[in-house]
Amino acid sequence: NGNRNIMAASLSLTQLSSGNPVYDKYYRQVDPSGSGRVGAADAAQFLKKSELTDLVLGKIWDLADAERKGYLNKQQFFIALRLVACAQNGLEVALKSLDVAVPPPKFLDTSSPLLVSGAGSVDSPWVVKTEEKLKYDVIFDSLLPMNGMLSGEKVKPVLLNSKLPVDVLGRVWELSDIDRDGMLDRDEFAVAMYLVYRALEKEPVPMSLPAPLVPPSKRKKTAMTAVVPLLPSPPSIKDSRHSVTLPKTLPPKAPALQWVVSPVDKAKYDDIFAKTDKDKDGLVSGPEVRDIFLKTGLPSATLARIWELCDTSDAGKLTKEQFALALYLINQKLSKGLDPPQALTPEMIPPSDRLSAHQSSTLNSQAADFSAIKELDSLSNEIVDLQREKTTVEQEIKEKEESIKQKSSEVQDLQDEVQRESEELQRLQTQRQEIQEVLGSLEQQKTALEEQLGSIRQQCSQESELINSLQVEHAEQEMKISQFEEDLAQAQEELRKLQLETAHMEEQVEISKAQLDPLEQSLNDSQQEVFKVQQKLSDLQNEEKDIQGQLTWRQHLKEGLVNGAPEDERLKIPEEEPKTEKQEDLYSSSPSVCKENSPGFGSWKYWGN
Repeated sequence: NGNRNIMAASLSLTQLSSGNPVYDKYYRQVDPSGSGRVGAADAAQFLKKSELTDLVLGKIWDLADAERKGYLNKQQFFIALRLVACAQNGLEVALKSLDVAVPPPKFLDTSSPLLVSGAGSVDSPWVVKTEEKLKYDVIFDSLLPMNGMLSGEKVKPVLLNSKLPVDVLGRVWELSDIDRDGMLDRDEFAVAMYLVYRALEKEPVPMSLPAPLVPPSKRKKTAMTAVVPLLPSPPSIKDSRHSVTLPKTLPPKAPALQWVVSPVDKAKYDDIFAKTDKDKDGLVSGPEVRDIFLKTGLPSATLARIWELCDTSDAGKLTKEQFALALYLINQKLSKGLDPPQALTPEMIPPSDRLSAHQSSTLNSQAADFSAIKELDSLSNEIVDLQREKTTVEQEIKEKEESIKQKSSEVQDLQDEVQRESEELQRLQTQRQEIQEVLGSLEQQKTALEEQLGSIRQQCSQESELINSLQVEHAEQEMKISQFEEDLAQAQEELRKLQLETAHMEEQVEISKAQLDPLEQSLNDSQQEVFKVQQKLSDLQNEEKDIQGQLTWRQHLKEGLVNGAPEDERLKIPEEEPKTEKQEDLYSSSPSVCKENSPGFGSWKYWGN
């Protein structure tokens, strides 16, 4: 809100009026002397001609008079006019709507520059169609109207059945109750149903009743209704609680109440404020006090409620006294458990805010001619607020009852769920017992299998050792086989060579045999000749021996004669020695053998084979 107020204050008159001179004409009507100030009574009397509801006008006044001075300057009056235009065009009454381009506002006053077109025309067509009106009349009659009127109690269930938000339904009631008698006749009920059905179709509910939607029976009365002044009042309980200009919040006759914050606590809170106010502007913003508030440990909703109560001017910042009041309420919650009140009591309002409220009340009292009407408006607003609050409470009660039913149903569902879970637990326990038995059996099997596994592992170890030894032996055999293969290859190579050589030798032998045959024949012939020669030689040798013997004998004989040998020795004649069988065999053997000492054959031992 503080940022929005600053933004609105920064807008120029040209921006607020969009350059339209109508805004200046309106302003001259309420400030003909050019004093630069528009009093609350004058502003209320003029703004009432817009035909907006009191709640809407009250909110517009609070947004325009953000400083709570009780009067408007020219820029603030332009803001009020711009917000009236937003409300007449179905936009939200908020400062953010100032950025939206809208036509200038219209008022029911012939002296105004612009008139509300068709507002009092009886001949303009009603937007509620005949078939829709008939349907709404059936609903109206089913609610049993009294003297052709329905009270709020009878209309409320119909509106609540639409499931629309309560604030939307409150606006529908405000717009439909055209004559402000707290009841709806047949035409007003048709307007209410028309707005409800349009809201269900996601169409926005206007802030003021458009002229075509005003029933023909109400138009002449509306056009002729005298305009009465209105001091704008706040649109919500929060604003009513914070607006110090209202008599119900701060009675002007009770200014001397003792403040709930004691001087000792005030001094202590002022020290904290001085440390928190970094920019020394006499105000602390939300970010500046955020850490202090959060350190208290209170829920965020409670802290937000305390901030909302203490920020009486909706400035988005707290003064030193407002900051002290916030810490007081926090300490009340922490030390005594007291929740923040729904609205500030008179003794809780900071003294400086009381003075501003008193000054505002003094300014308002100057409008003596409209005091009675202002009080009536305030009472009317209070009644509307109470009715709305009553509707809200009844809705909350209904919602609570529905919640109780829902919770009861949930409890029953939970009980059924507990029963089902108990049965499921019993089943699971039985299943667990069965599984435990199965696990016991499996454990025994596991033990037996582990023993088998140990035995198998031992056998596997032995087999592994055997396989390793066989692998070593196999490797050795592979090496030997490789060596043998190499040796075999060499032997085969040598065999091949020998076979080639043998074949070659066989060829040579055949050649030699072919050469040997004539040689053998020639040898045989030569042997025969040799034999003959040997025979002849033998004969010659014998003859030689005989001759030698004879010669020897004759020699001896000669010598005996010479030497006078005895006669009987000289007369001996040597006889030839007979040949022995060995000698005959020797000489008669194969012709291939000859004597070693035979003349001419001393170098031959054998002949032939």
